[in-house]
Amino acid sequence: MNFFEKIGSNFKSNLKNILISFAIALGAWFFVSIQIFPTVEESVKNIPIEVQPTEYMIQNNLQIVSALDQTVNIRIEGKRFDISGADADSFYASLDLSSVRSEGVFTVPVNVSQKIERECEIIDTDPLAITVEIDKIISREFEVTATAPSISLPDGYYVGDITATPATITVTGSSSVIEKIDRIEARSAYNGAISESHDTQSEIFIYGTNGARIVDDELTLSSEHVSVTIPVYKQKVLPLTFSYANVPSNFDIDSLKYRIQPSTLTVAAPDGSIDFISELDIGTIDISDIRLDQIVSVPIALPEGYKNLSGNNTARIEWDLDAYGKLDFTTSNIAIKNAPDNYDVSLITNEVVISVMGPSELLSALAPADIYVTADLLGVTLRDGAQDVAVTVRIRGNDLKCWTTGSYKVTINAAPRTAEEE
Repeated sequence: MNFFEKIGSNFKSNLKNILISFAIALGAWFFVSIQIFPTVEESVKNIPIEVQPTEYMIQNNLQIVSALDQTVNIRIEGKRFDISGADADSFYASLDLSSVRSEGVFTVPVNVSQKIERECEIIDTDPLAITVEIDKIISREFEVTATAPSISLPDGYYVGDITATPATITVTGSSSVIEKIDRIEARSAYNGAISESHDTQSEIFIYGTNGARIVDDELTLSSEHVSVTIPVYKQKVLPLTFSYANVPSNFDIDSLKYRIQPSTLTVAAPDGSIDFISELDIGTIDISDIRLDQIVSVPIALPEGYKNLSGNNTARIEWDLDAYGKLDFTTSNIAIKNAPDNYDVSLITNEVVISVMGPSELLSALAPADIYVTADLLGVTLRDGAQDVAVTVRIRGNDLKCWTTGSYKVTINAAPRTAEEE
């Protein structure tokens, strides 16, 4: 038997004794280590610091805005068998935020405690305190400015006021950031030529008072999606005109000359209806209201949805009456028509003074006998006694270039008829 075989044979025959001896030695070492070295120190590293805001901070919207992904290292002391196996998961680290009562920078203590009770003592903490920045969380509402910078229009088209829905957005975040916000822009994603109105999705941009864009993942918006409406109008230049009212049937309306300013108006319509409009009638003028040396201002009103691109809100009408004059005629040509059968009606007024305007040479040729006054009682409610009724005035002739101005009344007397008289 060689040397190695002899050793192996002896090991096998004495294995039990060897194991017993090893166990006794290990127990003795453990006993001696406890008696001679009753406590030991260990380091525990990278314990995450958890942050829980205080009730005061929650009630006053105070929040830590500095980086919180920090850890703490500790040294512990205790008996070996008590602290063996202790690691970062065995401890809980937190910040003492009881001193925080406002915005600002604070240095606050780090508190470390055990999650699992052990017979040990924390003899050192690194760091002992951490500097944190506290800010106030606020909300503020901003109007949304809608834009569509990437669209183009063909000739003859106009873009109206681009609007956003919703029109306002509430932004919530750090007061230090919110106070720097100047405006919010909803930029349409539409790109290219456009000839009709569109509702488009948009990208939201937040800009500060210095004009720079603000990008902050901590900001929250009341709406993450904004629709941008791009109203497209078709535009056209329309001549201005007007209508006359109460024109006598025998009057030559074309004899009245005038100038209108502005003579045209640039108008935009939301649809193609403007293609069928050749002029814009701005209103009606009563011929009896026209006076010498008079300029009439007429408001310009457009149909619903139309836009006045010229910006003129009124049109000025100036009559060309340099060769015209005005004369008063006292006429007794007064007649009553359509008197009811149940009344005896008679005139109390004998004469009426009528003002007439027209070319001076024509006025001089008129006489009171050329003027007729008629009281039409059709539809007039009569009562017993005297009352005033409106009259119409007519000048004799055809294609007249003179007209009466103002309104007139005469006084009549109405007496009810008895049954025998009817």
